[in-house]
Parts: sequence; structure tokens; C-alpha cells
Amino acid sequence: MRPHVRTFAEEVAAMPITGPVVEIGARPAEGQSEIAVLRSFFPGVDYVGCDIQEGPNVDRIEDVHALTFDDDSVGAVIALDTLEHVADPIRALQEIHRVLRPGGIVAISSVMFFVIHAHPWDYWRFTPEGFSKLLEPFEQRRVLAFGWDEMPETVFGLGVKGTAPDISELPLPRTEAAC
Repeated sequence: MRPHVRTFAEEVAAMPITGPVVEIGARPAEGQSEIAVLRSFFPGVDYVGCDIQEGPNVDRIEDVHALTFDDDSVGAVIALDTLEHVADPIRALQEIHRVLRPGGIVAISSVMFFVIHAHPWDYWRFTPEGFSKLLEPFEQRRVLAFGWDEMPETVFGLGVKGTAPDISELPLPRTEAAC
């Protein structure tokens, strides 16, 4: 996990989040077991690590295109540096929206300017406009980009199902300073 993505994860964890927190893409890439596990950022909150494959930090095997969580049952979904590995990211965000309860938060990040890195597959690169499109089901959306204006390395997104909490005023000071 790249340092600016970890910073974003820390700032998201400081937001008013209720459980359960579901992490999509919880299985760390080879050599990242120490830095890519986010569970400790959410102490005292039910946390479910999900991935398409078994591995460290994976509590449940889940396909993000057809999540087995009930409608309106999840407090937050975290999918950091995961969506480039998902065959249909639009469907994935529709599923995430379905399982989030009103007021639930989704936090996503992905690469735009980065090497091909199969984990286990690598399909996409995202622009800030692409993340805005992915977050269309959410009543509130916020997108930030890290790197050059015309070629960011990383894109970050937040979405809220419903109107509370108001993310337009939530500070992400370290993430925004890096962007």
C-alpha cells in the first residue's frame, strides 16, 4: 500500500463510521502484509475483510459484483486500490450502495498512472471523472486526485448513501495536502 493511500485510510477511519465495516480487497499483495492491513484503524467496530480469494486478512470470500450482505446492513465499505482489479466497477459500486445503510460511507481509491499489477487481474485505470461516474448512485460524492493535474497517480473517492453525514465539510487535511 502506497503511503498516501494509507494516509487516506487513516483519515477515513477518523470519520463518524458505524459498523460493520466491510473491506473489499482485504487480501494484501505479496510483501504488504504489514502495511496493507486496515483492520486496526477501526478498533471496537465489527470489521469484515472480504476478497475474491482466500488469504491473510480475509474473513469472507465475496464477489463484489454480487455481495451476500443484506440490503441496508453495512455501515461502511472500504475498497482501496481494488477497483482496477474488478471486472465491472460500475456494478461493484451499485452493489456497495445496495448493502450500505442510509448514512453509510464508501471510501475508494485506485490508480490512474501506475504499472500493470495483476492481483489476480488488472483491468482498469481511473480518472477523477471516472470515479465521479462510479459514485453516481451516492447522494453525496467527493473525489480527489494525487499527482500531476493532468496525470494523477491515484484517485480517491468518498460516497454517502443519503444525506448524513455531510462529507463536503469533513476535512481530509493530510490527504488534501498531498493532492
